This record gives sequence, structure tokens and C-alpha cells, in this order.
Amino acid sequence: MPEAVKGKRTYRSALREERALANRVAILTAALRRFLEDGYAATSIARIAEEAGVSEDLVYKLFTNKRGLLVEVLNFAVTGQADSPRVLDQEGPRKAKAEPDQQKKLAMFSAEISDRIARARPVDDVMRSAGEVDPEMAAKYASMHRTRLRNITQFVTWLAEAGPLRNGLTVEQAAETTWLLCSPATHKQLTEQLGWDQPQYSAWLHATLTALLIPPSAD
Repeated sequence: MPEAVKGKRTYRSALREERALANRVAILTAALRRFLEDGYAATSIARIAEEAGVSEDLVYKLFTNKRGLLVEVLNFAVTGQADSPRVLDQEGPRKAKAEPDQQKKLAMFSAEISDRIARARPVDDVMRSAGEVDPEMAAKYASMHRTRLRNITQFVTWLAEAGPLRNGLTVEQAAETTWLLCSPATHKQLTEQLGWDQPQYSAWLHATLTALLIPPSAD
């Protein structure tokens, strides 16, 4: 009998976890759609909850407020996951870290980050505009881009461990250059203002980072 009860409880726990994840995905999906279509100021928690088929209380319980929800929407837009690990622990960065060849490591990074930027940029646009009217959102936006620099610095450290950087560049100098080139703002200028498509942007990013960061290939 105790074993049967234990099995039933495990089953119920799994159902609760599945339902909780489904609710989280529904909220993030609805919020992503509303933020992109209506903007930050015009989007309400009530509208998001209605569209997701959940209560407002649940949205506040899971995300605290609209700012917290927007931050999680950015992560969701990039990874497609409701609960993703920190960037450096995700599959793409881990594979790039493990690659011993410097040229291949940079190629893997360029492909991965160009896709991430394309998925993140629409939400980044919302966050930036939200910061213009919400000081707390502005502070969060600035903090997120400092974190982006730290993550890129870690990648450049891995790159430098696989071979020398070009012309005596320091890790910090190379990281700051990469941070600028890999910014959502740069992506917006090239794709929206110059009309580049994503493959053109991705190829440019790889070629530019290769030219600026590492010595020419022996080939």
C-alpha cells in the first residue's frame, strides 16, 4: 500500500509540474506577442493573462511585475525555452568552449550569436523604448548589456586559450570590439537601414570578427 500511495503522489507531482510549465509557456508566448505588437506601455498584465488563459495573480506570482516578465520574454524569444540555463551553460556556448581549433571556435560563436541577435533584437527594441519612460527598466536594460559584455569576455578568453589574438590584442580589447559588433543596435542598422538579410549579416559578422580578432589562417 505505501508503494501505491508513493506512486500516485509522484504521478500527481509530475502532472502539476507539466501544468505549471504549460502555464509559463502560455504566458510567455502571449506576452511576446503583445509586447511586439502593442509595445511596452500599452501592454497590460490583464491582457496577457486573458490571452494566456490564466489569472492575473498567476502572472504576478511567476514574474513579479511587467518588467520581470519582459526580461523573461527576452530569454524565451532567444532560446524557445520557458526556463533556460544561463547563457554560458547553454548548448551552443558549451560546444564553442570545447572546440580546440581557434578558427572553428570563432566560426561556431559567430553562427550562434548571429542567430541569437536576430531572435533577441525585436524584444531588445521594446526594452530600449521602455527604458525611455521607465527608469527601472532603463537600469535593467543597461545591466543586461553589461552582462552581455561579461559573457562575450568569457568567450574571448576561451578564444585566446586556443591561440593568440591578432596583433597583441588584449582579451578586454577584443571583447569590447566583439560586444559592439554583436549588439542588437548594429544588427538593426544593417538589416533595417541597409536592407541586409540574415545570411548576409551572419557572413559579415564571421568575416569581420575573424579579420579583427585572430591571426590569418595558415591556409
